[in-house]
Amino acid sequence: MRDVPAGRAEKEYTCPGCARRVAPGTAHVVVWPATPPVGNESGLEVRRHWHTHCWSIAT
Repeated sequence: MRDVPAGRAEKEYTCPGCARRVAPGTAHVVVWPATPPVGNESGLEVRRHWHTHCWSIAT
């Protein structure tokens, strides 16, 4: 997991927790599995951008 501060959030993503938009300029977290899924070199290939609040509820 990594925090993305608002000033570094340059792209739009869809939060998997709420299916809503993570807008550019919105602080959020990027999450990836510690163990890569089968068929992937690393967990980074399946990383997802979550609203910080959504991630805190999911964990």
